[in-house]
Amino acid sequence: MCAIAALLIALGILGGSYLLSQVDMAPKVSVNTTNGPTSPTIYMSSTPAEHAISVTATSSQKVAPDLLLIQVRVATEAKSAKQSVLDNAAVMANLTPKLKALGMKDEDIQTSSYSIDPVYTSTYVCDKSGTSCHYDSNVTGYQTTQVLSLSVKNLSSGGDLIDAATSVGDNQTFIDYISFTLQDDTQRSLEKSLLANASIEAKSKAGNIAQGMGVAVGNLLSASESSSYNYPTPYNYKTMSAEAGASAPSTSLSGGQIEVSATVSASFEVS
Repeated sequence: MCAIAALLIALGILGGSYLLSQVDMAPKVSVNTTNGPTSPTIYMSSTPAEHAISVTATSSQKVAPDLLLIQVRVATEAKSAKQSVLDNAAVMANLTPKLKALGMKDEDIQTSSYSIDPVYTSTYVCDKSGTSCHYDSNVTGYQTTQVLSLSVKNLSSGGDLIDAATSVGDNQTFIDYISFTLQDDTQRSLEKSLLANASIEAKSKAGNIAQGMGVAVGNLLSASESSSYNYPTPYNYKTMSAEAGASAPSTSLSGGQIEVSATVSASFEVS
């Protein structure tokens, strides 16, 4: 019996050793790309090394905007909802050709909101004794509001577009705000370049720190990135409409610059 027990123990040890030999004990490196190619997070599945250097590097660049966003609001008011809608459509029928004459395409003009709302007039009334008072509200008309979002790639036409839009209708067209920004392709190109520069700077920082401490930089343990944009503050226009008159000076816009930054944080093994 003792010999059989000893044999079973020996077989168990040999089998366990074989199974362990088949297990890959090397650290697993995984790249998380669920947020797209511009937002990678590299991490390791094993416990981080006991000795590591963590660094952060940022690369920035100022560029001129290549996209202007303009929000145009058309508001018409009438006694009936139907007439308000018809009046709004008439203003739009006059506005759209003016925008297209200045180079706007259908894909650059988007209706971002549309609403029909009752217009109320409130009167403060009291009873004969003057002790009981309240506001009495009555519907006196309807207002139809349509908001257009314009994506302008030719920035030099921005002022002309504003002038054209506000010349349509009888105090019925307004500019709510403008904003200078970057086109999607421009953003992607800048992020790619800045992330590469920030990554090189992060690795160089780690090397300088390691050299000063008398150690050597090893494998990358983790890395993460983020991007930021410092846009000019959107300009909110006061009421602008056709009442300015034909003799009013043309609108001039200045886009300034946009600062784009990319930051890389990384951790390296040292030995």
